Amino acid sequence: MPLPNAHHSTFPASDGALIHLVSSLPLTNPDPSYIPTSPILTFSGPTGTLTSGAAPVANNRKRSESKASMISEEGPNYSRLILLLHGFSGSSEYFQRNWEELSKKHWVVAWDMRGHGRSGLRRYRGSKTTYPQHQPPTKPKKDTKFETYTGGYHVARLAMDLHNLLSHLRSLRLKSTPTNPLPSSLPLPSSLPSSLPPLPPLEIVPIGCSIGAAILWTYIELFGSSSSSSQDCPFSGYIFVDQAPLQDRSLFGSWDETKAHKGCFNEATMLAAQKAWNKPAAERHDTHLGLVNECLGYRFHPLPTDTITDQQRRDDEEFFTRISAECESGEWLAKLIGDHTRYDHREACEMISKPVLVMGGKRSGCFSLEGMEEVVKRARKGGNNEKGGEVSWFESGHWLFWEEAERFNGEVLGFVRGCWSE
Repeated sequence: MPLPNAHHSTFPASDGALIHLVSSLPLTNPDPSYIPTSPILTFSGPTGTLTSGAAPVANNRKRSESKASMISEEGPNYSRLILLLHGFSGSSEYFQRNWEELSKKHWVVAWDMRGHGRSGLRRYRGSKTTYPQHQPPTKPKKDTKFETYTGGYHVARLAMDLHNLLSHLRSLRLKSTPTNPLPSSLPLPSSLPSSLPPLPPLEIVPIGCSIGAAILWTYIELFGSSSSSSQDCPFSGYIFVDQAPLQDRSLFGSWDETKAHKGCFNEATMLAAQKAWNKPAAERHDTHLGLVNECLGYRFHPLPTDTITDQQRRDDEEFFTRISAECESGEWLAKLIGDHTRYDHREACEMISKPVLVMGGKRSGCFSLEGMEEVVKRARKGGNNEKGGEVSWFESGHWLFWEEAERFNGEVLGFVRGCWSE
């Protein structure tokens, strides 16, 4: 089932791979000051964006003095973004229970990272391909030219894809609209002509789930975490969901079984995981099912108080195994596991200078709470004392955004409210 009221698009990574994304606001010539009258966006309006009902031109609406009150009173615009990064063998569909609530008053974007969902592992040759607004991608025409792309199975490559995504989103905010007639050659918001009001800065709070958190830590290591106005790192805060900064056990930093991954933590267990994933999608069902049993708290650690019906169990199983089966190459996933498992992000956590929220599941089959809490401890060790972070432990498992969606949505909205500038 597609995300509600989602706008589908693509962007080219720096190596030519085409990455799929979904946006809660339309991506055709967005006006950064655009504020819809409703989160339901249905037709082309006078601003060149999709609006709802008989919506007035966005700039005819008086904006509040405080950006925080503007967001709470009037709705989402293109200045404040919640960015959703899914986990291993997942996709943007993971956030079906979060999308509608988070997008009521914020711009929300989720991607299918390369090798996952609709992004695939094929590189287009020739002209850039994009998807129509509101329409999910379909299979390419027979005459479409592709190159098979087998590289890119490194967390660092995914971090560069994230960098390319941010550049893409920033460029969209600069395209001309009837209410924002910017020259197409304008490179950055700081270069705006004096006759036009300056664009508000793009503030972003990313939510990295599982390997999505590892991508963010790698991004911080590559591009820094110093300023929300930085073109390289425009993050105002970070949410890390059920991921410790190192999966392997290590001789360094007292990193033993109490902090490492519960099932994939050394050479032998990593090779076993690679063997399980290194198969065609049609032959990986047992692997996909094992992931479900590991990541849903009520399956990994059932309790007498659980009220999950048999139908819910079947529906959850079908949903998550189907998404894992959409990953085109099991070999590529297996190679990514090898890179991800050995990647030590602990020092990168010490570079974080913005507010941090760590969410973890008490019944996660992946990580212990102690291992995840290391993110906050490391941030404080690096000097992030005032904003060093907070932790929130859920009663569910690795996919806590699914099992406890209402609580997850509420805590995300509360956290980002404190991250935005006034």
